[in-house]
Amino acid sequence: MPSELDGTVSAGPKNSVIVHPTEVPSLRLTGALGVHRGCCGPLGTGGRNMACACGTLVATLAADCLGPHELHLDPVRVYAYVTEPTA
Repeated sequence: MPSELDGTVSAGPKNSVIVHPTEVPSLRLTGALGVHRGCCGPLGTGGRNMACACGTLVATLAADCLGPHELHLDPVRVYAYVTEPTA
């Protein structure tokens, strides 16, 4: 890890749900990550960087080779709902 990130344990906002990036294939990485880009992917230190089809930023992806691969769903913009009827 870069020295300024030493000791960090997670990316994204507090109280967010964390999932593996492959669990939400419809989200797309957006914008130029600049200093928040590691050698192989986003560090997850620059705030929300994943958008849904309408362009709304809804999650923070941390997926550089130096850290975990995790997707933090923004608790203000993402909610759970049942897609299949329960029997």
